[in-house]
Parts: sequence; structure tokens; C-alpha cells
Amino acid sequence: MNTPTRMSLAMAAALALTACAPAEQEVVVVTETVTTVAAESTRPSPTTRITTTATAEPVAQETDTREATPTTRAVAEETEAGTATESAGGPSRQHDAALESARQYLNYTNFSRQGLYEQLLYEQYPPEAAEYAVDNVQTDWNANAVGAAQDYVAYSGFSRSGLYEQLEYEGYTPAQAQYGVDNVQTDWNANALRTARSYLDFTAMSDGELYDQLIYEGYTPDQASYALTNL
Repeated sequence: MNTPTRMSLAMAAALALTACAPAEQEVVVVTETVTTVAAESTRPSPTTRITTTATAEPVAQETDTREATPTTRAVAEETEAGTATESAGGPSRQHDAALESARQYLNYTNFSRQGLYEQLLYEQYPPEAAEYAVDNVQTDWNANAVGAAQDYVAYSGFSRSGLYEQLEYEGYTPAQAQYGVDNVQTDWNANALRTARSYLDFTAMSDGELYDQLIYEGYTPDQASYALTNL
């Protein structure tokens, strides 16, 4: 009777161990499964990374657009301001450039008002810009006439009337031309002699013919006689 009892106890123990084993194995499996799920839940998915990158690019483009907007607005405002100034009758860029060119010309040589205006037109400034320049340039037209007269008598022999006509031809008014010949520093007798010599260097002439030519050039009889006497 005791043997079967011991065998029953042994078998019972074996059965108990067998019954416990699957439970432990199942627990282990469940634990591993939970661990795996937890690990997978913390790993960033490729989809998340792609979405983040795609979202960042439009934000950068939008920022660039906002940064460029003030510059574009400033250019537009400057253009509108310039147009408004010209529409209001203010000087344009061409007006200012013509005025600066007029100043440079007068620093280089003598001009009459008309001569300077024509020079600016020759430089292809619009007529209204050239007119603005000669109206606003700071110069003394009478002094320019004297300067031009001085240049002419330094270059060639001129009679008083011949010099007056030359200044009028250059665009000086009658009053300015008169001021020029009245204030030029020259010796009219010496000019007559210089003119006579220039003619004789070019061709042979009799005294009578040379005298008539000097009178034609505007010299007085006394000045023409002085030239013939001092050849």
C-alpha cells in the first residue's frame, strides 16, 4: 500500500513540475514580446523622419521670401518717388547730368549761352535738359565773351569789327559781343600787321591789294596803313 502511495506522490510531483513548466515558458515569451514591442515603439520610424524633412524645406523657403520682400518694396518706393519728383516738375537724372556737363565745359573753355545749349544738344541731351542746364549753370556770359575774344586774338589776327562778328557767330548776344571787344587786351595795329603777314605767306599781293584786303577784314585805314608801313 505504501509503495503505490510513494509512486503516486512522485508522479504527482512530476505532474506538478510539468504543469509549472509551460507557465514559466509562457511568462518568458510574454515578457520577450512586451520588451520587443516596447523597443519597437521607441524606435523612430522612417516615415516620421521623411515627414520632418519635408516639412522643414517649405519653412526655409517661406523665410527667404519674407526676407526679400523689404528690398523689393524699397526699390518700388524709390522708383515711385523718382517718378513723382519728375511728374511734379523737379529735375530728372538727365537734367542733372546736363547741368554737370555744362559746368565741365565751362571749366574747359568759354561758351556763349547759345553755344553751350547747342553743344549739349550735340551730346544728345534732350532739349528740355539742355535748357535747364544753361538756365541754372553758374557763369558770367560777359566774362565768357571776353575770354573767347582773348582766345581768338591769341590764335590769329583780328580787327575789332571782325572779332565782334566772330563772337556773334559763336552765339553771344550783341551786348555780350560788344563787351568782349571793349575789354579784350590786344593791339589792333599789331593785329593788322599780323594779318598782312599771314596773307603774304599765303600768296603774293601788291600793297594796294593788301591794303584793300585789310580794310575788308574790318581794320581801319590807319591800322591798314600801319601794317603796310611795318612789313
